[in-house]
Amino acid sequence: MEKSQDDIIVAIIITSVLVVVLSVFTLLFFLVLVRKRQVLKREKEHLRDNYEKALLETKLEIQEQTLNNISREIHDNIGQVLSFVKLSLSTVSGLPAGDKERSVNEAIHLIGETINDLRDLSRSLSLDKIRDNGFFKMISDEADRLNRAGIIKTYLDISGKPYSLGDQKDLIIFRIIQEIINNTLKHSGSENLKISLIYRDNLFTLRVQDSGIGMDTETLKYAQGQGLSNIRYRAELIGANVVFKSKLNEGCITELTLNVTNDNILTE
Repeated sequence: MEKSQDDIIVAIIITSVLVVVLSVFTLLFFLVLVRKRQVLKREKEHLRDNYEKALLETKLEIQEQTLNNISREIHDNIGQVLSFVKLSLSTVSGLPAGDKERSVNEAIHLIGETINDLRDLSRSLSLDKIRDNGFFKMISDEADRLNRAGIIKTYLDISGKPYSLGDQKDLIIFRIIQEIINNTLKHSGSENLKISLIYRDNLFTLRVQDSGIGMDTETLKYAQGQGLSNIRYRAELIGANVVFKSKLNEGCITELTLNVTNDNILTE
């Protein structure tokens, strides 16, 4: 009888110890889980803050780039047209009636085109242009500007049915394209630039190719300047992968790929 009672006491003690151990283990597991969630929350907030900061920087950079473009447009295009109109009208009084009418009509036509150019420039100041006109229209306008200015022969190619990746991703990709164009103009010595937008059901691809001097594989591998690190950073922010391909005297290709889910495809 006493042995049976001793067994019961031992069993109770063992059970109590196991309960205590299990309780402590459960408490520790809960504390670790809470701590892990807090760390993940902080990391998520940090990533969100970095993303929002980069997005703001992107908007400011696009605005600065746009203002620089507008400055060049006003100086090289609109300023010259208005100077020509002024010169033409200053000599119209001495012309015969028929020539006078033609000169005035030509001046009116040029002023009308200038007004349209100014209207387009004012619209380009707004970052809402991406949302209102679409990503493809923004890229098309950028290519037209380069061709109109005679800076570099720019070709724009689109494959598949265009869709929006969302305003923020479209904005960042547009800035990446501007970075690539700037790098090409500064360093490549290329006369041609091809921008390809490739839309597939679950994959978006941006490919920008020039025919410039290029660079060797080792130089390209460790290149951090020339905006390449900026392009890599922005690509990572939106979950995209970017690859640079180049050979000496064979130009450079920048290829960005972004996996697309049905949730963030918005048919234009």
